[in-house]
Amino acid sequence: MEYARGSDGTHVAFRVLESDLSCDRPVDVVMVSGGLIPMEVFDEDPGFVRLLEGLRSFARVVVFDRRGLGLSDPIVDLNGPILDRWADDLAAVVEASAVQDPVVFAWDGYGIATRFAAQHPDRLRLLILHQPLTIPDDQWESWVTERRGFVRQNVDGVGDNFLGQIAPSRASDSSFQAWYARAGRVGASPTTAGRIWDSVFTSRPADQLLEEVETPTLVLHRRDNAYSPSEWVRLAASQISGAKAVELDGADHFPFLGDVDALVAEIAAFVIGERRLPPPQRILAAVMYTDLVASTQRAVSLGDARWKFVLDRHDAALRGAVGGCGGTVIKTTGDGILATLPSAGAALRAAERVRDALAIEGLGVRIGIHLGDIDRRGDDVSGLGVVIAARAMALADSGQIVVTASIPPAVIGQTATFEPFGTYELKGIPGTWPLQLLTNNQTTSTSRTSPNTTP
Repeated sequence: MEYARGSDGTHVAFRVLESDLSCDRPVDVVMVSGGLIPMEVFDEDPGFVRLLEGLRSFARVVVFDRRGLGLSDPIVDLNGPILDRWADDLAAVVEASAVQDPVVFAWDGYGIATRFAAQHPDRLRLLILHQPLTIPDDQWESWVTERRGFVRQNVDGVGDNFLGQIAPSRASDSSFQAWYARAGRVGASPTTAGRIWDSVFTSRPADQLLEEVETPTLVLHRRDNAYSPSEWVRLAASQISGAKAVELDGADHFPFLGDVDALVAEIAAFVIGERRLPPPQRILAAVMYTDLVASTQRAVSLGDARWKFVLDRHDAALRGAVGGCGGTVIKTTGDGILATLPSAGAALRAAERVRDALAIEGLGVRIGIHLGDIDRRGDDVSGLGVVIAARAMALADSGQIVVTASIPPAVIGQTATFEPFGTYELKGIPGTWPLQLLTNNQTTSTSRTSPNTTP
């Protein structure tokens, strides 16, 4: 970690993350982060790690803490517009890190990078903006009032609904909730966070200097983002001469959530002319597959409209159960889910919560669980471990939780009990597989916290 010096002497902490490329001159990317998320927590969230891995697959990456945030100097005077001083911090980091013709990748949303690009067009080669916020003049006052309310909720620790708006894919994930809360605590104190956001909201959209940007620019946005609607992002892109706008699937506001690989691929194509991705990440995880029993017959009896309502409640119940045990729903399968959990015990707790929640809705479910190595690429997973869990699930009956022999040894000393279910040949998997049936398990609840990291 090093320090740059702003024009007023402020110390701005930054790090240079070397590229994975074995070449003398990789591309330089300077990242302007959003919210009040400090460098210290970047490597503690798997989505964030994936984003940085993706960028480092073709570039050297410079990250930094703006003044008032993390390891940088505190803000002495908040009377002036903080966004202008943050743009000065970016300029100081570009100079101190000795990058040459860098690409500036910004997801702050409020125009730190566009101010820098407009004022220093000779100091960057390309500009990439993720979800820039440009609010029409006639909606500005109401937007600021609403955002100030979000900030108050976030700072006071009652911002769960807000997290669902900016991070819907992981809002119910307790591990993400804990990381987001820590990011807020490390980033800035509640009082400082509130004062910073008050200063941010004194700058109007015109202060972003969009029309003065001459640098070739890529604008990225998620199609279903509720926090920053597509029409506002397109408005920002239209004010930058020659900007290229690319719409991505998803609803998350942060670039390290949702389909990170798709976002990195667009950045790589813009920067080096080809899509580059790092190899899959090999991890140990408990994999859980679920499937509704007799779903086709139920759908026919209910009709399309009522069945859609049932599936919506099914998806919500499963996401809540998995997220409450620290897991992640990887994908829905129409009438079931594929999920990963951090331990065998967490998977068993999640499975019982899923079964109990669906029983209340009058739905029967079968569940399969396996603990093993899997490949993780962005938000998706693959490998034999995933297939094995699916095969175990297919052998279960309504209300049954069938696990492979990997699970019981992993929960020795806990209250789970099992009985033999049989030994099977699993289609496409070598050998024979002894399976067990979960007969009893006691669950515990997890707590939630909220942070000060409003974007």
